[in-house]
Amino acid sequence: MTGRLALLALVYGGIAGLVAALVFAGMTWLQEIVWGASGALLGESPLQIVLTILLGGILLIVLDRAAPTEDLQTLLEQSRDPDALPRRAVATTALSAIVAVAFGGAIGPEAGIIAVVAQLSTIVAHLIGEDVEMRKMIGQAGSAGALGGFYGSPPGAAAIDGDELGPGKALQFAAALAGFFVFLGVTKLVTGGGGAQITLPPIDAGYSDPWLLGVAVVAAAAGLAFRGLHHGLERLVGRLRRPWLIIGLGTIVFGLLAAVVPLVRFSGHHELHDLLVLTETGAWATLLVVAVAKILAVAVCLASGWRGGEFFPLVFIGSAIGGAVAVGVPGLEIGAAMATGMAATVAVGWKRPLAVLLILILLIDIPVALPLIIGAGVGFFVNLLGRKRPVEAEAA
Repeated sequence: MTGRLALLALVYGGIAGLVAALVFAGMTWLQEIVWGASGALLGESPLQIVLTILLGGILLIVLDRAAPTEDLQTLLEQSRDPDALPRRAVATTALSAIVAVAFGGAIGPEAGIIAVVAQLSTIVAHLIGEDVEMRKMIGQAGSAGALGGFYGSPPGAAAIDGDELGPGKALQFAAALAGFFVFLGVTKLVTGGGGAQITLPPIDAGYSDPWLLGVAVVAAAAGLAFRGLHHGLERLVGRLRRPWLIIGLGTIVFGLLAAVVPLVRFSGHHELHDLLVLTETGAWATLLVVAVAKILAVAVCLASGWRGGEFFPLVFIGSAIGGAVAVGVPGLEIGAAMATGMAATVAVGWKRPLAVLLILILLIDIPVALPLIIGAGVGFFVNLLGRKRPVEAEAA
């Protein structure tokens, strides 16, 4: 039985990687179409940005009336059990997430990818799932294969669902590995690229600087700010209880913010090049403004129904902070500072330090192990302190 499950995990993980690659390519293509068409009609201007985002918000309101949508964490939890998956809500979430990415939401495409793969997992589980264990394995393998391909890190994808070891974790890793190779191959065929790799300025192997710890602390604070703002907005919108109003207000705020700071749009992966330009020109104040604006934009989008992931937006925020510190500290390597910043911000904001380390160490195109360990390590201790605080409060 174990051998059959392992083979099924490999095969289905590869299929999930294929689906993830095609969905990601389609979302990217649709995003280019939307912004290309709006640019042709309205020109590259703040008005274009506001109107395009408002149109996306209107579409999200229409889709939400068909069925309530789910956030990424809920999707990942639901995909573990295809038998209990709310198929209509997941289908609506897939469409909403595609719209959110296409119309410039400050979120990553993970929600759309996972929603599509979850729907496929339900079909496959019902067709070939002989028992509950096999059907649940299919759901977990689908998510692992999709994320292993998208993040370019099979061990990182397996660690997202917890870092405990066991047979189930081995199956998730096998699925993620298969999804990674298929995603990479399909992406090269479809787009000519190699996936979502992050390019940073080169640094010396084993480079270290005491200032990297300072970068990590500031970047971790940015991760905490995101978590606090996101939680506060979630509580606020929970009182409104009218989805169309929540989406509408969030869209207006996000649209106005994007008109003032256009770099807050999109996931932030492709916009990392703009941060490098700002860093090399010494624009530390602009980098900090962009980081703060991105924190607000991501929190607003996630809280108001723009479905997506926060991984790459948090990478963008941490990179901006690392670049700003590198400008102010003579001799501090830009690549090392940005790597440390992104690791710390994502480790705290995403609350998965081990997965962050395993993903970034493979996703970044240069060897930056020590800066990443410093950033993820600081993030780990910040998360640890955050978990202890409620316990101490209860004891008092």
